[in-house]
Amino acid sequence: MAVLGPTALMDIALPTGVDAATILNFEMREGMTPQEVIALAATTIGEVNQELEQQYGGLSMFTNSLYARYRQASGSRRMTPVRSEFNSPDPIRSDTIGHMLTITPYNDATAWSASYLREASMEQIRFDLHEIRDSWRDRVDYDVITRMFSSTENRVGQGYSPGWAIGTGTNLDFIPPAWRGNSFTSSHTHYKRTNSAISSSNALTATKNAAKDLAHHGLTGDKVMMVSETDLDTYAGMTGFIDVIPERVQVNAGNSDILRVFGRTEGVPGEAIGFLNTKYGMVEIRYHERIPANYFWMGKSFGINDSRNPLAIRYNPNVGPNDGGFGMLVMPQVDRSLTPRLDYLKFDAEHGINVNNRLNGVVYQIESGGSSYENPTIS
Repeated sequence: MAVLGPTALMDIALPTGVDAATILNFEMREGMTPQEVIALAATTIGEVNQELEQQYGGLSMFTNSLYARYRQASGSRRMTPVRSEFNSPDPIRSDTIGHMLTITPYNDATAWSASYLREASMEQIRFDLHEIRDSWRDRVDYDVITRMFSSTENRVGQGYSPGWAIGTGTNLDFIPPAWRGNSFTSSHTHYKRTNSAISSSNALTATKNAAKDLAHHGLTGDKVMMVSETDLDTYAGMTGFIDVIPERVQVNAGNSDILRVFGRTEGVPGEAIGFLNTKYGMVEIRYHERIPANYFWMGKSFGINDSRNPLAIRYNPNVGPNDGGFGMLVMPQVDRSLTPRLDYLKFDAEHGINVNNRLNGVVYQIESGGSSYENPTIS
């Protein structure tokens, strides 16, 4: 999978064989040419495309597939039978389920004109491109957090793109297959609620329960938890919470009150604030400004762009070089004069944020007033 970085965007915006000096004819007051404007845009947008892959790739798999397919519970647990000399084993066939992967087109544009570009300063051009860059980063971030915390099944044609595992009451009920000694029923759900005001004690209980849920599906080892910035003091007050100590901080020998944890998960948004060592694996705790108070998400990262990761980011294979790629494209627009001139820049993108592994994500609401999970408002 290609990420649409600066070089790829330049090849698309100004392909080989195009005489840019002729069709994009102008020179700015500061001596900047159309090629330089487009190169600056390609660098600015291409760098943020790569940044987004690195920032969210630890939770995601990038794919151009239309759907996901996986196995669900077949009604009873089963083990390979002991061979019998006179009887043949009963044949089996797995029970499968799948879901669609959404994709949505996006676009943006600079409010330029050929006459504006002639008089614009380099600083003005940079500010305009930074506005586009930050808007694109904000869009991807919003889509990721919204999908992580929403139980909504998004309609795709005649199918659906669902959230995490829910055993009943949805269009795509999903009962997980058994794992070792653990089997599951239709009451199983990865959307949890603690009907109580949030506190360090019930946050600790919920954190341990979420880690347990993941481990019971075979998602053992280190996990990542994303919490609200509003609730930082609550999670820092949990019994067993371990502060993040930067490596450059010297810890006095013999100080048993300070623990240092080496290594953090790559490709996960938010700021790491600490760790909690549970019986079901070490949990790295991060905060994210978009997550509302009283909510958290937990899952396991398998590395950048791993097929076992929680989310699937679908991209269009027909957008970009070769088999397409993830990111925003730079599309130069020319005016209709006899000598075409660069008029403004248009920016196109297509992506869809979907749940990939429906077992690899648990969300919690810790709030009094009800026993059922309520989708939060993400802003």
